[in-house]
Amino acid sequence: MNGIRILIVDDEIEFAAALAKRLVRRGASASVVESGEKAFTALEERGADVVLLDMNMPDLDGMQTLKIIRKNFPATAVILLTGAGDLSRHMRTLEAGAFDFLHKPVTLERLQERILAAVGRGPTG
Repeated sequence: MNGIRILIVDDEIEFAAALAKRLVRRGASASVVESGEKAFTALEERGADVVLLDMNMPDLDGMQTLKIIRKNFPATAVILLTGAGDLSRHMRTLEAGAFDFLHKPVTLERLQERILAAVGRGPTG
């Protein structure tokens, strides 16, 4: 994961901060913001290779945030994370341009696999 820039967008700050620490230990550069609006600012200022985006947030939800990221930052891969969801929601996010849609809790190994695939360094399946 060396050199991969990851932006974690999640209103559950403790979860996001712990995840960021674990990703940094694996060689990634990871930062955390708690809203879609802050994600746009972070992407403008620092960029990211991959955004890990929570689906359920106040104000802008994951789908709204995804659509804006796809429009304004098309080179950035987005992986949606959610604690709840169904197949139709999963399909809508993929149709809207998400690289993947994962259910929490997800193992760090699975998440790393999907991040590497999103940046073209691993299998896509």
